[in-house]
Amino acid sequence: MIDNRKPLLATTRRGFQTKHRGSVSMVSPRLAELVSSSSVEGDECSKTPQVLLNGLDTLTITAGGAVSPTNWLIEQQYIWSEYQKQYQFGDDYSTVELDNKWWVLYPNGSLPYKFQLRNDEVGFIKVWSNDKWASGAIGKQQVHITLYSKFLHSTNNVIGELRNILKFFFTNVDDVCIQISRADLHLDITNGSTFLSQEQVDNVITRCKVREQYYEDNELKLDENEIEMLSSPLHNNKGGQKLMESAIDKLMKMYHQQYSYGSNNTIRKRDLETAYFGKKTSSVWCKFYNKTKEVQKKNDDDTPLLWYNSGWNGNDTVVRIEFSMRRDFLKELNGGKYVTLQMFMGNVDLLWNYLTTKWLRMVDVVKHNNSTTSVISKFWIAVQNGYKKVENNIIRKKINKSKLSQLWKQAVGCLNQMSSIGMNSNDDYSYVRSVIGAVETTMLDCIDDGEYLHRRKLLGIA
Repeated sequence: MIDNRKPLLATTRRGFQTKHRGSVSMVSPRLAELVSSSSVEGDECSKTPQVLLNGLDTLTITAGGAVSPTNWLIEQQYIWSEYQKQYQFGDDYSTVELDNKWWVLYPNGSLPYKFQLRNDEVGFIKVWSNDKWASGAIGKQQVHITLYSKFLHSTNNVIGELRNILKFFFTNVDDVCIQISRADLHLDITNGSTFLSQEQVDNVITRCKVREQYYEDNELKLDENEIEMLSSPLHNNKGGQKLMESAIDKLMKMYHQQYSYGSNNTIRKRDLETAYFGKKTSSVWCKFYNKTKEVQKKNDDDTPLLWYNSGWNGNDTVVRIEFSMRRDFLKELNGGKYVTLQMFMGNVDLLWNYLTTKWLRMVDVVKHNNSTTSVISKFWIAVQNGYKKVENNIIRKKINKSKLSQLWKQAVGCLNQMSSIGMNSNDDYSYVRSVIGAVETTMLDCIDDGEYLHRRKLLGIA
């Protein structure tokens, strides 16, 4: 069924509920609701967005270094190896007790990891074979751990929980280097009774080039009277009126073609459900989606309880704003200091500030000629303030050594092309020297003019 509380375009009621002299409505109450969006939308816009939940949704780390495996791990891996050799398809999986919790042992590994353990309440663990550790190989990824959303929201000490797990694998956890492989930061926020409108999503300014949107088709079955109203021409009789053809057209074309009239006597509406900014394979990307619908589909009872604890009324639609960051992205921020787990967890507010102010933001109206002056929307201001306020700034500097080499080759190629055209002979040393002198003068003048400083600021490295 169509959620009649989800208007996408303000439309006056008058154009669709014009009454004839007998004051009989041209449309049924249900159809009238479909086209009376202005009052509802105004009410929704006046509501203040409410932050209900924030934090890590997914966390993947690697741990390792010049640290020996524990005796427990050495003994266990002998048992695990025998289990893998003897396992036959269809056999029950083995289990391992770890940190007072039972983990499922997989009969196979995932290169370069030989062993895999899973606990549905906590997460997933991959472990190198002991012979790699004993060979003297010094790495930083002997153990690979992914923590699930449910576990992350149930603890206030992620670092401590990870150390409790890692102590089973390493003889000295203090000497272990723990680095972020992937981290998803999220914010759950209300937007009245509606999900984000198409206009809101279109008014997003971001550094990414790829955008994708997904919709869900909802339908409203019409009764016989409504079918007649939508299919019959206007009759000027005193007993009643049919819906005018012009009104039919408006009804079908409203909300930017969001509605269409089907041959099976239904009105279909495409509801925006998810919006992606950036590719999932990128080092950083963002996702907007209707979290209320998701928890309903998955029969998730835990997340709404967290919302209720923050004052959720049980009716407002909850929008999840989620940023996914990989290690390559974190390495580009402030010299890579946020790659380590401790620095990342201690500066989540700074990271959120960068993501919601510099990498992506939502404005009221996009000024294409000068996007920096576009006014941030009320909804997005609430998103930006969803984590504690920060004063420090994060600077992203892309690590791309090959780019300098590429630019040098391009510059030399352009200068050689210019020299070839300008010189009088194939051996014109004087012309080449004059070009070199002109380049030197021009580049030194750019220092005095502040050109390089300006370019470095644009590149985020000043």
